[in-house]
Amino acid sequence: MNDAEPLPATLLDRIKNAIAALEKHEEIRIISHYDADGIASAGVICNALLRRGKSFQASMIKNLDAKAIAQFASEIDSGCLILSDMGSSYLDELEKIEGTVIVLDHHAPPRDSDKVFHINPHLFGLDGMTAASASAVCQLFATQMDAANWDLLPIAFAGIVGDRQHIRGLKGINEYLLTEGLSKGIVEVHEGSIIPNGKIGDALFYSVDPYFSGLSADEKGVADFLASININPEMSVDQLNESERRKIASLLALKLMKQGCTLGTLEEISHERFYFKRLQLYASDLASMLNACGRTDNEGIGLGVTLNDEQSITEAMVLRKKYKETILTSLKNLEKKGLTKLSNIQFFYSDNPNISGTVCGLAMQYLADRDKPTIAISIGDEESRVSSRATFEILEKGVDLSVAIGESARVVGGSGGGHAIASGATIPKGKENEFLEYLDRMVGEQKRKKLGA
Repeated sequence: MNDAEPLPATLLDRIKNAIAALEKHEEIRIISHYDADGIASAGVICNALLRRGKSFQASMIKNLDAKAIAQFASEIDSGCLILSDMGSSYLDELEKIEGTVIVLDHHAPPRDSDKVFHINPHLFGLDGMTAASASAVCQLFATQMDAANWDLLPIAFAGIVGDRQHIRGLKGINEYLLTEGLSKGIVEVHEGSIIPNGKIGDALFYSVDPYFSGLSADEKGVADFLASININPEMSVDQLNESERRKIASLLALKLMKQGCTLGTLEEISHERFYFKRLQLYASDLASMLNACGRTDNEGIGLGVTLNDEQSITEAMVLRKKYKETILTSLKNLEKKGLTKLSNIQFFYSDNPNISGTVCGLAMQYLADRDKPTIAISIGDEESRVSSRATFEILEKGVDLSVAIGESARVVGGSGGGHAIASGATIPKGKENEFLEYLDRMVGEQKRKKLGA
């Protein structure tokens, strides 16, 4: 999107109407998701409200349901409730609330609403899976509130990158934000690389995305690899000359292709990076901090990072390193055990529900059969949590995980949904096999339907 392709006027009008309703309230209740995009969304809104002189209380939660909505409704009385990165699937419950309700979401909604200020890109011809993260929607909302809020763009981009909406190029609202950010000198676009940043030895050892089999979390593997090409592990990636860069990049690409990665995946790994000079960091750095905070039940620290709290930033950097180590351990174990394959899906069990979605996505990219959606299941005391990931190539075959996961969960007495490429669910404990069998059949039916179209 560029200046010749403005954002839909109806979208901007709805945002302006929501802001007008918001201005009538002095105290705001904010509810958002706990992942990087959710924390970034809340961060953008909280910063904008602070500057407006509004009081607020913000909470990041894992799941939204009718019981939670009833609780939030009792807290605001006839005040104002903002939901970000969630809410579009619960319009029936939200419409019962007395007060102002604003939904800033990007998940596919079942319908629109006349009572709730429902701001979702899908309602205006934009795909929320690829053209607008929730944080991008919140950034657009904030800049319509006050143009001074354009300096919150790094937070929004942390959400865009955290939701991986940049890997095939920015579109829609995301692209609009980049265009404006470039024109205002807020963001720089840097060439991407398959080589991780930092000291080359540590960069390879701690590399999670991409995950290099035999290098990631493998000290001897890294040492042997660098010794074979006469590279000092203490050398910074920035100190490599062009010849060394090409050699390392080529060898790493070959390694990933041996793991089953396609050329498309390699291109996605080498995507452009978004650098914010004022903060001296990349959007991916901020995204990884927020994601680590959310996935380790430290959402408050993540929100503190978006509010530029120095102690929160220090703590988030420590959490990020520990989180990476936890992810790497899980990936190493999964690499050894392998995944269980059914006709149309593949799955594994995860002991840690907080990281299962991340591990599921990384496994889909670097360890699993790329022709089958990957499913992670974490069994709890009374219920099990499901995470799923696909690739764009799988989607092109007709698979929609949002529909398949949601329907399969409902069949066994649970609930779920999300995006076509990444979705989640909660199901009753003991129903895992029934869920997987139904899901396997449904994915197969989606593919057959596409072939017959």
